[in-house]
Amino acid sequence: MTTLLAEAAATDIDALEAFCDRWESAWNEHDGDAVAALCAEGLVYDEPALGETAHGRDSIRGFVRQMAHAFPDYSFTRMGLYGEVSRRAVLVAWHFSGTLAGTDQRVEFHGDDRLELGEDGLIHAYRCLYDYRSVLSQLNRAETGQ
Repeated sequence: MTTLLAEAAATDIDALEAFCDRWESAWNEHDGDAVAALCAEGLVYDEPALGETAHGRDSIRGFVRQMAHAFPDYSFTRMGLYGEVSRRAVLVAWHFSGTLAGTDQRVEFHGDDRLELGEDGLIHAYRCLYDYRSVLSQLNRAETGQ
């Protein structure tokens, strides 16, 4: 099963953890199709650091592909999982690490995924938050060879 039943999002921590395990696994396998399968067709994907909001499964599928191209060895490690008890939402805290393609530069940072689930148990809204300045600083060091 790839969805999280609506009522389980707020009350069943085991179901919530299993859903987030699939989310983390899909990202770490660089599998855009598996990430997209956990999302509703009408997904609203917001990443303020990049200044864009995307829509639909194809957008998230494409983003996973871009990430794998830019950081071929990237991985996410879940640092925390926080369920909202009054609505179907979860916050997933994570640590990212990856090597910028064509360099030896490791990039590491912390972020949070805010996932809002619909009645169908799929992610309808996904907001990814992290310190973009820290990421840029690390990437600038890679460009200057520092």
